[in-house]
Amino acid sequence: MDFMDTKTEKEKPSGIALRMLTLMLVFILLIFSLIFFSFNFFIGEYVQNDMENQLSNAINDINQNKLSFLAEAPHIKINNIIIADPSVVYMNLLRYLKNKNANSEVNAIIYTSADYRRQYPNMENDMLSNLREMDNILQAIRKNGYTKTNTIYKTSADFGNYYLTNVNLDSLFGLTGFSAVFYVSSAKYDDFVDNIYKMLLSILVIAMLFTIVYVLFISRSISKPIKKLCVFADEIGHGNFSRNEYSFADKELIDLNRRMNETAEKLEKNDENQKTFFQNVSHELKTPLMSIRGYAEGIKYGVFESQKDKNNAAEVIISEAERLNDLVADLLYISKIDNCQGMVFEQNVDLVELSEICADKLRGLLVTQEKNKNKTIEVIRPAKEIYVACSGEDLMRAIMNIVANGIQYAKKSVEISFYENGQSAFMYIKDDGPGISEQDLPNIFKRFYKGSSGKHGIGLSIAKTIIEQHGASVTAINRPDEPGAEFIIEFSIVF
Repeated sequence: MDFMDTKTEKEKPSGIALRMLTLMLVFILLIFSLIFFSFNFFIGEYVQNDMENQLSNAINDINQNKLSFLAEAPHIKINNIIIADPSVVYMNLLRYLKNKNANSEVNAIIYTSADYRRQYPNMENDMLSNLREMDNILQAIRKNGYTKTNTIYKTSADFGNYYLTNVNLDSLFGLTGFSAVFYVSSAKYDDFVDNIYKMLLSILVIAMLFTIVYVLFISRSISKPIKKLCVFADEIGHGNFSRNEYSFADKELIDLNRRMNETAEKLEKNDENQKTFFQNVSHELKTPLMSIRGYAEGIKYGVFESQKDKNNAAEVIISEAERLNDLVADLLYISKIDNCQGMVFEQNVDLVELSEICADKLRGLLVTQEKNKNKTIEVIRPAKEIYVACSGEDLMRAIMNIVANGIQYAKKSVEISFYENGQSAFMYIKDDGPGISEQDLPNIFKRFYKGSSGKHGIGLSIAKTIIEQHGASVTAINRPDEPGAEFIIEFSIVF
């Protein structure tokens, strides 16, 4: 039981607000991640190119002008070797680089090649330089083996990130035992990047806060009307079909509300039709039952003394029982066809042949009816066969109901004819009776609606339902050229 409860809790669906918020936050994070990585990549490429260009230009300039450096530098004797004064070379290097390019940020350190000890600058000739920074750079060179000349390295020290390259002063200026490192600090770019990151983070936080507020507002504007419609749906489920007059701003909600009102209206009509149906059924069943009961009690209590009266009473009981049997059969059939939605008919039937069978069956009944025994049913065959997809038994019942209705009102005959135009087939059932009154014509296919000589008002209703479930249509009109009624059934032909 605990496992099932846990499973149910896990499968509990999330609300609109949570789903929208999650999607929006994920989207924002993806966008900002893309911006962050793109910016990081491009700014990294730009910084690297700028640093490398500054170092390359500095080395090229020194190589091209090394003779002027040697001419300007006094010579001194170190370890019995006469060389250019390293301190002067250092000062000339810096001055030349600044004069050559005022925007250059290249700095230089002269150190002894053997032990990587900084020689220039020092406290005596340059008190403004960050000597600790330079010592850290030399330690990074020694630790990482950044000793190749004309190669640009990137390294990190205590004071930041640097791009550097080594210069062999022995081969360049004849300063045996000395090397120089040119380096550029990326501190200004690092500060710029940090500020951009802080700005992006601030924008991200603001965007998320705005998204939360916006999603809560939007989800509320959606969920509130949906809750209203849910309450309306519950009312419909409890039998209250009153239409609402909600006003929504969104087209989709307006359409949904309109459809729910239409559904409520249809359900109300269906409910009313159902109530009317049961009332009519009760009335139709009550009449023959009361008649049967009355005549049965008359026979039981000796009301009918003569044998003739008793036989007449028995005939009435039998007639009402047959009527009751027919009514019950029709009601059962109505229930059957009402529950058959979207029927698929795979049987192709010759419509003309089916009509001949219906006519033959009804001709047999006419012989037994004194009122109708002289009436005829004529089937006018077309030039070629007409096939339709149908349930033969059900369609036969529909046709027989319409033809039987025609016989009931006809004076002499009922005629069945056909016409087809390549796409549709038309079946015409005509009688020569008085026709259908203007009052009855709109209601002729309604259940339990009876004309002047109707039985129980179900036959034509059944016929219409069967025909429509076959994808066909039926209409009733008064014949324009002569007296009588005409029923027109339109089918989609197979071939």
